[in-house]
Amino acid sequence: MLADDFRSELEALDRAGLVRRPRILERVRGPYAVVDGREVLSFCSNDYLGIAQDPRVAEAAGRAAREWGWGAASSRAVSGTTRLHTALEEAIADFKRAPAALLFGSGAAANQGLVGTIAGRETLILSDELNHASLIDACRLSRAKVAVYPHGDVAAARRLIGQEAARKFILTDTVFSMDGDLAPLDGLRALGADVVIDDVHGLGVFGPDGRGNTDVAIQTGNLSKAAGGVGGFVVGPRELIELLRSRARSFLFTTAMPPAACAAGIEALRLVREADDRRRTLWENVKLLGSPSPIRTVILGSNEDALAASERLWEQGLFVPAIRPPTVAPGTARLRITVTAMHEREHVEALLDALKKL
Repeated sequence: MLADDFRSELEALDRAGLVRRPRILERVRGPYAVVDGREVLSFCSNDYLGIAQDPRVAEAAGRAAREWGWGAASSRAVSGTTRLHTALEEAIADFKRAPAALLFGSGAAANQGLVGTIAGRETLILSDELNHASLIDACRLSRAKVAVYPHGDVAAARRLIGQEAARKFILTDTVFSMDGDLAPLDGLRALGADVVIDDVHGLGVFGPDGRGNTDVAIQTGNLSKAAGGVGGFVVGPRELIELLRSRARSFLFTTAMPPAACAAGIEALRLVREADDRRRTLWENVKLLGSPSPIRTVILGSNEDALAASERLWEQGLFVPAIRPPTVAPGTARLRITVTAMHEREHVEALLDALKKL
């Protein structure tokens, strides 16, 4: 029976320390979260600028919800494209200084739609070994030939790029979500092939006005990190966006984002542009953390050690969940720490002191 199989698999996961039992947040207030009736300092949110909690974003969503209701009730290709969807796409293209943009329900859907459209059996994709799971899955679904190069290794990518293919490109995150380090984009671009990037953790954090990377022509991103909301996107040449609108399966075969979420995204991008003070505070905290991005990891190895370390921090009022396979490779379970503009200096110092004790 299927139920017996499921039970056996769950028991095996439990023995390996791999069952997920996420803590349920009851309320968030700045860098604090109330969980199980207890207020703790959160160091695991991707809301780098605090925009998810900005009342102006909620007000924009509320106004749109009163006008449009909540759900779009159809795919974008049928009757799910409202003026708010197109307005958000225009805002994203303007923000990224790109010719055009296409909105998807999530960053994962954007990656699947882009790679699945531009890659096929005659395509060679050079993919960083630590790319996000959504990029890895997109490559697999595309049925392209995928050459995985060691993380950040430009020399290895150079050796692989000489393979014959009708079409080839390099695919990489800009900020690696589980390590916090940055892709060697200059070196990759010097290899002569097109580079396609996923800049989800760059938006709001890097570049003038928090635009992230604007030098790469084709890229994906989302509005669920520093922009504090929901939805993914692709930006690039108009011809690419038109092609995606007609062929990307993760765009065509799903209900559109709620119009109110689009209104919230437009307001969030406006706030990201004006968030220089928040960015300065964020980067002060990043420097304290000693990382090239707001993400820092402490690799502990075993699942048990990572869970124990997370629990010890929890006992001190610090919320830092353990990250385990399949999110990271076996034997590299870790604490993934993020700082935001909402943290104060003493918050980060308290975390660093607690880590030293571990």
